[in-house]
Order: sequence, then structure tokens, then C-alpha cells
Amino acid sequence: MCASKEDKMKNLVVFGDSIPKGIIYEEGKIKRASKIAVDVLGEYYRFDNVYNSSIYGQTLTRLMSKGKIDEYISSVDNSDEKYAAICIGGNDADYDWRSVAASPDLAHSSVTRLEDYSSMLDEAIKKLKQSNHKVFLFTLPPVFSQLYFSNVISKMADGNKVLRFLNGDVSNIYRHQELFNGEVVKCAFRNDVKLVDIRASLLDDRDCLNKYCIDGVHPNQKGQEFLAKTVIQYA
Repeated sequence: MCASKEDKMKNLVVFGDSIPKGIIYEEGKIKRASKIAVDVLGEYYRFDNVYNSSIYGQTLTRLMSKGKIDEYISSVDNSDEKYAAICIGGNDADYDWRSVAASPDLAHSSVTRLEDYSSMLDEAIKKLKQSNHKVFLFTLPPVFSQLYFSNVISKMADGNKVLRFLNGDVSNIYRHQELFNGEVVKCAFRNDVKLVDIRASLLDDRDCLNKYCIDGVHPNQKGQEFLAKTVIQYA
């Protein structure tokens, strides 16, 4: 028997990395924000169930290879009202900086190759649309190259050698990530799904830096609140 309109559940699943998980850095420690954007949005839009599948360090490669989307699809009632948000790519665009420092004059691929990231994003969207999910694709929050280089990369690897790989220009980190963000945008149009441009909102905010942690990657508590407001204004 099919569920009546009144019986239908309104579900949201989020496939992402540490940012939608709400991970922040404070005083050299990794913790979760006191109230993260996903939770705020879940309450605001009155979802019956919010499944935040985001994981610290998650890549699209790992998400797809482990069949996490298929696993989730098989666990939900097909008659429910289903929404899916995909917010992932920052770790895919990153490099193995220790390997880079060990051989700075060689060509290195990012954790996920750009063309592989694009094709896997297409596949993820296709799977979710075929299972009657309303899909929302999120652009990547920008990385602050100098902060990331000084406070993260240079503490795990030889910064001088990494800088040699970057041709003396740390802003190459930002530009490389921008390539992945471009694929997000193209993928949204190619697959006719909603694009939520949180990147543009952050870049347009003159106080953006104060909404980031010292690592230049993770929005802080203010940043999480800003992300939630951005999505609400978009919708």
C-alpha cells in the first residue's frame, strides 16, 4: 500500500566532507561547530530525517568506490519526499604534499584527477535522480592559499620544496581548486540540477576571512552560520 501524502516523510541526505560535517579548528584542535549549517537547515525546512553522510577527509573517489550512495538509496522508502545535497571536492583537489615535497620538480596529480572527479559527479547525480531525489549541488568554499600553505602544508612537509612545485606562487593552490569548482558548475547545468553557489557568497563577503579558521580551509562558527543563511536566501 502506498503511503498517503500525510504519511510521507521528508528526508535530506548530505554527501560531503569536513565542511558540511561542521569541522572547525580552534586553538590547534579539531572539533565540531556548536551548531552546523546542515542542522540549522534541517530544522528550518522541517525535514523529518537528516542523514549527514559527510566525513572528515572524504573524497568523491572514496564515496563512490565504497558505494555509499547506493547504500543510502537502498535504505530509504521510495515513496518518501527525498532531497540530496552534494558538497564535496576540496579534498579531491588537494595534493599529497609530502610526496610533492619529496619530488618537487616532478608533475603531481591531485588526490583525484579532474576528469575523474567530473565523471564521478555525473554518476552520483544520475544515481540520485533515478531514485527520485531532488538533487542540489553545492559549489566549493574557497581555500585561502597563504593560510593553508603557512599553517597546514608547511607543517606537514618542506614548505620551500612545495613552493618550488608551485613555481613560487602559493595562489596556484586556489586556482587549482577553482578548476574543480568549475566542474561542479558545469556538472549542475549538464545534469539539470539546482546549483547553490556558496562560493560566490563567500567571495562577495568583505569579512570572509573572519569566517574561516586559521587553516584557510574550514569555515569557523561564524562561517557555518553564514553558510546556513546563504542557503536559506537562495531557496
